Amino acid sequence: MDRRVVLLGLVAAHLVVATVHGTAHALVPVRLTAWGNAVVVATTFVGPVVGVALAWRGHPLGVPVFTASMAGALATGGVLHFLVENPDHVHAIPAGRWQLPFRASAGALAITQAVAVGVGTWYWYLRARLSTAV
Repeated sequence: MDRRVVLLGLVAAHLVVATVHGTAHALVPVRLTAWGNAVVVATTFVGPVVGVALAWRGHPLGVPVFTASMAGALATGGVLHFLVENPDHVHAIPAGRWQLPFRASAGALAITQAVAVGVGTWYWYLRARLSTAV
């Protein structure tokens, strides 16, 4: 299968999950700082889309941009949702209608991001290996 199609599918699935999680954020509500919002928008939305667009056009930075932004999103979400106690931690969400969707979508985000980082790293490795082959 064409690698570009795989990346496009990954980013589409990721964006659906990220949108669900963003909706849960708004409805709980869990507010992020302006800096936190900027990091989330850059790593979760803008970076992956730009990376896939570049990869689709055959630009050599497409896969690295995609992979790095998804790694940044995974690191940010992992720290905020699962490691450091803060209002965004999955256990800090009060009981109610949006607790389960918030927790489930945080977990699903981690999964989509981890898969995307793995696939992106593999594609990056293959490209490097092919370019250095004699």
